[in-house]
Parts: sequence; structure tokens; C-alpha cells
Amino acid sequence: MKMDLMITGKKTWFGLLVLLIFISSCYKISNTTATITVTDKNGNNVPGAVVHVFPSPSQPSDPPSEINEDLDETKTTDNKGQVFFDYTAYFKGGQVGLFVLDIEVNYAGPDSLIIIESVIKVEPQVDNQKLIELPFNL
Repeated sequence: MKMDLMITGKKTWFGLLVLLIFISSCYKISNTTATITVTDKNGNNVPGAVVHVFPSPSQPSDPPSEINEDLDETKTTDNKGQVFFDYTAYFKGGQVGLFVLDIEVNYAGPDSLIIIESVIKVEPQVDNQKLIELPFNL
């Protein structure tokens, strides 16, 4: 009788261990990315635009909140008019939102420098998309 209880107890613990491994292996964290596309008024891709993405506090706080300077990045759009940022390392499991970043797009047009400002809300575990339209046609 005592031997049967020991065997049953071992089977129970083994079953719980297998269940725990199965459950933890099912949850995979997807990448958290941002793709910013720059187009002209007709929807044509704009290669060569400089895209600056950076954090800024949404409102003053006391004491001032820390700004993660690692999030301050500048890239140039490719032939598809896109830049890609990977924020997967900033996501922690169970997190609801990530952050809002300011965007500044600079493009040297035929007659002048065009500067467009916007924001992007970065949600975890998705490819966050933002379309920036320049106020002219190429």
C-alpha cells in the first residue's frame, strides 16, 4: 500500500512537470518592431528620407522621468521608402504597452528641406506601422 502511494506520487509529480514544460513552451514572445514608410502625395515611396525616432516625456513630472537614450535612432529610408526599428529587447512578458516615440522626417526636396513631425505608438509583439506623407509629389 505504501509502495503504491509512492509510485502514484511520483507519477503525479512527473505529470505536473510535463504539463509545466508543455505550457511554458507554448508561449512565445513575438518580435516588437516599427516600420515607418515615407511617401509623397501620390503614394510613391520616398527613398533617402532621414527618419529620426526618439523618446520624449509626454508631460513634465516631478522628479523628471528618465528617458531611455537607446531609443534615440536615426536611419535613412531604403528604396521602398521604409525604415525598420526592432524594440523586442524592451518588451517584458505580461506588459500591456511599450511606449510612444516622436518621429522627425527630413527630406531634401527640389527647392527646400522638408521636415515632418509625427508620433508612433509602439505596441508589444507586433510590427507597428506608420505612414508619413510628404506634402508634394516626386
